[in-house]
Amino acid sequence: MDCWAGPLLQYSNTPIFRHLILMDPIKLTIDGKEVATTKGKTVIEAAAEIGIDIPHYCYHPKLSIAGNCRMCLVEIERMPKLQIACNMPVVEGMSVLTQSPKVLAIRKAVMEFLLVNHPLDCPICDQAGECWLQDYYMQHDLQGSRFQERKEHDRKREVFGPNVVFDGERCIKCTRCVRFFQEVTRTDELSVVNRGDHSTIALFPGTVLDNPLSGNVVDICPVGALTDRDFRFKVRVWYLQKTSSICPGCSTGCNVSVETYQNRIARFKPRINEAVNSHWLCDEGRYCFHDLTGGERLTTPMIRQEGGLVPTTWERALEAMLSGLRGAIPLAGILSGRNTNEEAFLFAKLMKKLSQDCALEVLYQERELSEVQKILMSPDRSPNFRGAREMGVSSNGGLEPLMRKLFDGHFSGAYVVGEDLMGINNDQDRIRQMLQKLSFLVVQDIRMTETAQLAHVVLPSTQFGEKEGTYTNRNGRVQKLNIATIAPEGALQDCEIFVRLLDAAGDKVSYSTPVEVFDALAKEVPAYHGLNYAAIGEQGIQLGGGEAKQQ
Repeated sequence: MDCWAGPLLQYSNTPIFRHLILMDPIKLTIDGKEVATTKGKTVIEAAAEIGIDIPHYCYHPKLSIAGNCRMCLVEIERMPKLQIACNMPVVEGMSVLTQSPKVLAIRKAVMEFLLVNHPLDCPICDQAGECWLQDYYMQHDLQGSRFQERKEHDRKREVFGPNVVFDGERCIKCTRCVRFFQEVTRTDELSVVNRGDHSTIALFPGTVLDNPLSGNVVDICPVGALTDRDFRFKVRVWYLQKTSSICPGCSTGCNVSVETYQNRIARFKPRINEAVNSHWLCDEGRYCFHDLTGGERLTTPMIRQEGGLVPTTWERALEAMLSGLRGAIPLAGILSGRNTNEEAFLFAKLMKKLSQDCALEVLYQERELSEVQKILMSPDRSPNFRGAREMGVSSNGGLEPLMRKLFDGHFSGAYVVGEDLMGINNDQDRIRQMLQKLSFLVVQDIRMTETAQLAHVVLPSTQFGEKEGTYTNRNGRVQKLNIATIAPEGALQDCEIFVRLLDAAGDKVSYSTPVEVFDALAKEVPAYHGLNYAAIGEQGIQLGGGEAKQQ
């Protein structure tokens, strides 16, 4: 077998090689289990297909093979030396051992080598609890250090950029970060400099690590060398509650894990979804929860009286709202792009119940993107723009014509959900004058925004992390949001507010929960026919259409 090992290892990671032999079926044995896979796969990939996890540091499925950590060495029958599983292509009849005495002994030695200069500062390291050095030490080493000499020191707490800080003493030189910036963003901010035990990761002179995907190196760093400045020293990871959800930053719909502590969002981490965001998450989405959840929350409905806005009960607020909007026709309705499909469906139904001629739109804000941003980000900041329009929140004219009609005094009443119109452009005085001219304005939001301060009725609602439902991304993939935090007492879910208003308006519906609403919209909205909530799962489900277009 030695005769073919060299040439295959040399070319196995080239795209042409993998393309030519990718679909050729073969069988091999790993730890006594027969594996049916395809040529072009590596041993580490084939093992993962049957649930065998081969320890590794430098290997990442979306990066080129470096083969420098040596943690994934395995024993292959009829080969005298151990081979790295990350770059060893599978062949017919191959027999692999991942737990033999030779393999376990070398893993123990590799761990001892990697820990020679490590500072062993786990009690103050943010990676503690999800550090591969800790995990593999417990699995393969479990012995005190035999190293008696002085540890080689490196730079500590070096700020690489606005989101990333580097601790050189923890770094094991796996080069994942270097390869990410070479191969994914192609911005090349990092490199390995020096040699031997003086080698280290460093910024190229005159550069700062501030590209739009920089935070991903924190995710792929297997140790605590690269840490997130925003999350640094906030909370130990084993206290975090993790909820699968969708990023509300734009209409790409990246899959995220919303990680919370004491009912507050502490961080976003990307979830793997090859149909949407692969393994990655942009920095804008990663930190967008600060703006979307911060500030003092509204917890009591308010109505305008002679002295201004005063607290009231939900019953009185909803009654005043319905009465006011019915007397202020023609009506305009503006919905946030962060509202779910279920909320958009109910909102459209409610507004059309109040006035068949109402004008409805979802807020849409587009921006120019750089080449790096285009890797993951959408020009559209509204995560559910497509879904909201498909639910009927659309007058087929777009937001700009609706806003022009508002400025021209075409509408007497307006219902604004989840958005501060005062913040959508720089002409705030003109927008304020426009809102003040309305006979009746209702604002439903989580905070007392400048728009809410001008309203006749203010309704406290919930933010994206406090609700369940679905988003439809720009490519027509329907995905689930899940409740990660509990809404403050007094605030109601948007779905509940709309259902109560429909009931009071004389259109009592038989559904109220997001699951029931989705089943109802799947019957009424053509593009969603045949879908059911359970089928969406954690990876989403694809609709038949292409990208939605802003008119």
